[in-house]
Amino acid sequence: MKWMIVMCCLLFQSAFAQEPERYELVIQEIFADPTPSRGLPPAEYIEIRNRGNRIINLKNIALYNGSTTGRINATVALKPDSLLVLCPSASLSQFLLFGPATALTPWPSLNNEGDTLVLLSSAGNVIHSVKWDKLWYGNELKEEGGWSIEMMDHRRPCIGKENWTASMDPRGGTPSATNSTATTITDTASPKLLYTYMPDSISIHMVFSEPLSNVSFPQNTNAELIPKYSVIMPPLFNSMVISMQHAVKEEKRYVISGIIAADCSNNNSPPMESRFGRYSAVKPRDIIINEILFNPPAGGFDYLELFNRSDKVIDASGLFIANRNSGGRISSIQNICSRSYPLMPGDFLVVTENPAWLKRQYQGREINCAGIFSMPSFPDDHGTVILMDDKGLITDELSYDEKWHFPFISNREGVSLERIRPDADTQDPYNWHSASTSSGYGTPGQFNSQSFPSGVIAGPVTISSPLISPDMDGRDDYILVEYSFPEPGYIASITIFDGNGVPVNNLVQNALCGIKGHFRWDGMGNDNNSLRRGNYIIVTDVFHIDGKTKRYKNTVGLVR
Repeated sequence: MKWMIVMCCLLFQSAFAQEPERYELVIQEIFADPTPSRGLPPAEYIEIRNRGNRIINLKNIALYNGSTTGRINATVALKPDSLLVLCPSASLSQFLLFGPATALTPWPSLNNEGDTLVLLSSAGNVIHSVKWDKLWYGNELKEEGGWSIEMMDHRRPCIGKENWTASMDPRGGTPSATNSTATTITDTASPKLLYTYMPDSISIHMVFSEPLSNVSFPQNTNAELIPKYSVIMPPLFNSMVISMQHAVKEEKRYVISGIIAADCSNNNSPPMESRFGRYSAVKPRDIIINEILFNPPAGGFDYLELFNRSDKVIDASGLFIANRNSGGRISSIQNICSRSYPLMPGDFLVVTENPAWLKRQYQGREINCAGIFSMPSFPDDHGTVILMDDKGLITDELSYDEKWHFPFISNREGVSLERIRPDADTQDPYNWHSASTSSGYGTPGQFNSQSFPSGVIAGPVTISSPLISPDMDGRDDYILVEYSFPEPGYIASITIFDGNGVPVNNLVQNALCGIKGHFRWDGMGNDNNSLRRGNYIIVTDVFHIDGKTKRYKNTVGLVR
């Protein structure tokens, strides 16, 4: 009998000393912003759960927030299907009133806006990690403070935002108690491949939408892409690194097709395709300013949209935005991305201080968004936006003015300015227009509602459409008077006449033209008065510095 007792004790100690496996312990509640208090102690906490079938010794279990690692210094036995609150030492006595709790030393402070929290074993292995942001509350009032976010189904620890929401408990949270939002979640969503990048010549990094259990690839016929090994990367397990046997060429673009990823709920993705290539140095006008919201609605935030008009792969982490101070000097320089992020040819990237607000404001849109801590100041009336590389080279610059907006917009709050053509001059006011009403007055991360395709101009002076309908619906809201001259040195004056031959708009007077370009007419008369429907004549007089002159007439129908 004594021998049996000794053996049982040894077996218990052996099990008790085992490292927790991944997802055996999970973070299932986060209280990041405790004020204003709804009844809970005014202190941060997280709650963990033992999902396994054995007692786990929590001594030396750690929580890491990206900068600070807090550890459990005492021996704490957590039984199967049991909860434990982790909190700062100073508030431990308060949380013990609610149930089991222990302190982390030091306490890794929680970010109110969002965080990546990693639960680590004593050996430093990742047990569970959560990357959350304010959108997880699902409630704009509760995200302002005093409420926790709770995991709804602890059996689905890999699911992100869809498995978390703000607590419904009137105290603001449920420390050491069953989550108020507990329910059954069905996970049928398969992983998506978000982007792929190459930080060097032999490493391919693939980033997915959720934690992975496996990624498989077909046999690749490209002799340049021979993998040496691949690994799914902690702490989020939502990315894979593939090391290649041979370096790839910088100027080439590559495609891997047939990628199948499986998540922790055993959902397999359909075959996916990945485009990637090595990064190239950015040059002026490779990346351009494509849209700007500088006068956001109440409670909103400025945003800036960038567009890669080059054939290169550009690393957004090497880009910076800035403005100019009253003395004209570059100031308020801010890095766009703290991590490597590829801008493929034709990609958009939106920069804002509050991605959560942006995604709520423009719901249902896929937006590649870079959240930065503080945007440079972009005043509501006029200002300057600068885009530069990590060497200080200006790649694009825009000095905007609120007068560039469509004149019949009485309230310009929440209305973005969109670039019309990516190949036209950034500083040309005729290359900008207010976003359409039908687009929600902004198209962050999408093709501009007022964009116009670049192409060959049919003649020396032509118009882009025979009709103009200035009602801000995104269709024919303006026309372009386009020109294409064989040499520089032409000067143009454009006058709009009504059907009776009366001049109604002196659109351009003695404007110096380039080889190719355009002027924009919004269908307004002089002093921005509304013109009646009907036919109008656009008369363009051009002359060259060597004395050549020419007059062009184009007819347009105005409808309302």
